Amino acid sequence: MMYRLVCAVVRALLGFYFFRLKGLKCEGVENIPAEGAVIIAPNHKSNFDPPAIGVCSPRIVHYMAKEELFRNPVFAAAIRYFGTFPVKRGAVDRAAVRQALKELKEGQPLGIFPEGTRTHGNRIGRFHDGMASLALMTGTPVLPVAVIGTEHLPKKDGPLAVVFGKPIPVEKARPTPEAMKEVNDKVREELLRLRADYYERAGWQPKD
Repeated sequence: MMYRLVCAVVRALLGFYFFRLKGLKCEGVENIPAEGAVIIAPNHKSNFDPPAIGVCSPRIVHYMAKEELFRNPVFAAAIRYFGTFPVKRGAVDRAAVRQALKELKEGQPLGIFPEGTRTHGNRIGRFHDGMASLALMTGTPVLPVAVIGTEHLPKKDGPLAVVFGKPIPVEKARPTPEAMKEVNDKVREELLRLRADYYERAGWQPKD
């Protein structure tokens, strides 16, 4: 009961900020599976990405996030409350992998930024293998999410949107380099398409 109340309050506060003050648009929300495991795979522009996705998604996304975000104990406690857990970058973090597998086994939406870090400018960076590896090991579909305009927040410069694509099915298989590349390529291609399509409909030409 308390958890639901806290979630409702946080969602209302974030909703006021993103929707009323910043004019955030959400598209493709109907593509989010109503239940069951799914890997949410957004491009990464700023620390505003997770809350922007969160106010658009009817389900709470459990993020795998860089361990640096957990250095502040108060902030760490807050994000852990909503299912976020740390991962060490630049090495295989077995504890984080076990937690990610647990989240998927329990049917939770697992959020992973395939780029691994924020990418500046109007490009999508190189994908790491973590997202594709987990998808292949578990046979979990991947839902690409194009996040647009968050790099300018708290200022707003141009459109601000979260666009959910359709889930990409992934067959359970050994995560070989070839198999991971295939998954990564499909997700990256869809992210680029979603973003380009939104820019065209919004009549917006990125500056860089």
